[in-house]
Amino acid sequence: MCLLVLLLADLWTTGCAREEPGKGMEVVAATYPLAWMAERVGGERVVVEDLTPPGVGAHDVTLTAEQRADIETSGVVLYLGNIGFQASVEQAVGDAKGIVLSLTDGLSLASGSGSLAFDPHVWLDPGVMADFAPKVASALAAADSAGGGYYEANAARLKADLEGLDARFSSGLSGCRYREFVVAHEAFGYLARAYGLTQLGLEGLSPESEPSAGRIQVALDAISSGVTAPAVFYDPVEGNAAAQSVAADAGVPAIQLLVLETQPPSGDYMSAMDQDLSSLSGALQCK
Repeated sequence: MCLLVLLLADLWTTGCAREEPGKGMEVVAATYPLAWMAERVGGERVVVEDLTPPGVGAHDVTLTAEQRADIETSGVVLYLGNIGFQASVEQAVGDAKGIVLSLTDGLSLASGSGSLAFDPHVWLDPGVMADFAPKVASALAAADSAGGGYYEANAARLKADLEGLDARFSSGLSGCRYREFVVAHEAFGYLARAYGLTQLGLEGLSPESEPSAGRIQVALDAISSGVTAPAVFYDPVEGNAAAQSVAADAGVPAIQLLVLETQPPSGDYMSAMDQDLSSLSGALQCK
């Protein structure tokens, strides 16, 4: 009898997605944008765990023992890939028994700096996020074949929503007086590339405690000469005092621009990105 129980347990862990009774298949996502997408695509058939707590930079995530166990036993794990972004997560996915989806596979990634091999902030390009939706649906269906049609339909609706967001960015960031902007955290490379803009960062891809004096002076000179938009953008979740200081020295406003490594203070990915679009188009003086 004991042998039969052990055999059945082994079959369950190796051949089936873990599911909480009455709740749905467990899905683990490395950071907020991926968790949001999993919820939209998975709907009522999944329970999603975001490994990046609200208010914590995704770069700084250190997994707990419970989170490592969840990665090992969940039906699907979504992460950005082995790109040096979340070392704790990248190491733990090797123990996952379910479906593991590396969403940056096949993407043209910008080179990183410091501890980051590549710029990880691909979710700030809505066009890239639109391409992620069917990939997430396929991963969920691989773990839960009975929900394949459901996931596919949800992904199609989400892809259409994200393509609409992409179109709003293309329209909203056209005909701008300025094409360059100053940011605290240099996280907007993919967004800038998608819409013909240039970012000038006070900090690099991995937020530093204090930006260098050289970076600050370059930003001040660019603002005073009219090369960049008369503003300094910062993420309120990161609480960057340096951005406020540089804005005050330059005599320009400090404007919020969400990086979305973690869940926004209100709303969701779509509403936060629309807020970012409004902030950018206003400061860049777009038509």
